[in-house]
Amino acid sequence: MKIAVTWDYELFFGESSGSVEKCMLQPTQRLLEIAERQGSNFTFFVDTGYLTRSKSLKVDLENVALVEKQIQNWSPKHETALHIHPHWEDALWENKKWVFDLQRYKLADFSPENQVEIAKRYFEHLQALSSEKIVSYRAGGWCIQPFEPVEKVFMQLGINRESSVFVGGKNVTSPYNYDFTNAPKKSKWNFQTEPCVEAENGFFTEYPIGAQRYSPLFFWKLFVKGRLRPDLHKSIGDGKAAKGGGTKKEFLTRSHWLCVSADGYYVTKIQAAINRAEKLGQKELVIIGHPKACTVFSLNELEKLIAKNKSKHEFVCLRDL
Repeated sequence: MKIAVTWDYELFFGESSGSVEKCMLQPTQRLLEIAERQGSNFTFFVDTGYLTRSKSLKVDLENVALVEKQIQNWSPKHETALHIHPHWEDALWENKKWVFDLQRYKLADFSPENQVEIAKRYFEHLQALSSEKIVSYRAGGWCIQPFEPVEKVFMQLGINRESSVFVGGKNVTSPYNYDFTNAPKKSKWNFQTEPCVEAENGFFTEYPIGAQRYSPLFFWKLFVKGRLRPDLHKSIGDGKAAKGGGTKKEFLTRSHWLCVSADGYYVTKIQAAINRAEKLGQKELVIIGHPKACTVFSLNELEKLIAKNKSKHEFVCLRDL
């Protein structure tokens, strides 16, 4: 089986974006070191809006230069892929900090014409940094629907691999809005206009992020370990997440259907997902992660996981699935 460990390379979007050093540069360097030791390859979905907005406003340029240098350094061994969080179009830089307005969080919050313009501008900026052709895309916050406004421009740009869907997922709590409950129960499929509707001869291939159920017990362990050993379980990233993902009470009292993730304590559930995919005869599995959400614990466990499985499975870029 081919396993693609993918990373959304970005800041936080809540009350505090966190620092570029802690959310992006430092944890990503640790990931690149793990990949080098284990002979594995990763895909980094670059939140390009941060780069374009900073340059447009002529702010935070020193950090932008460091981010762009890191992108250029990991290419071409690792994949550089497009990640669009269009709320950057409304972001402001005040007192050397980012201030976010999430009323236009997803592409669907913009006019079709603006969606096309944003997609082209972000792609062109990122492509200039990558020595390899950019072919993969992930929507910010999984909000890929509706896809039709950018369908033709993505075809023109040559982006033919998509990885925003996680089968069975749904969140209509603002600022999110996605519904994957009717997606094909497969590890890949072709589509054209709607990512959750299979089209045999579709231009695009959906490589859905793996998904599984997490029990309340899992979240109790997550929160308790975070309290007892923050040195191991506190995120390296120093910002705050945007609201809308669920309350602590909800997580502690009922199970949740979520992505297979390399973030923090979630890393402990990846092996079960690999075993399940193998049992089902799947030939590919996509795992999501965020450098900003890495912990000392998750980085150590991820390396152990790759070392344990690399003789049996390949850890590759999304473009190589």
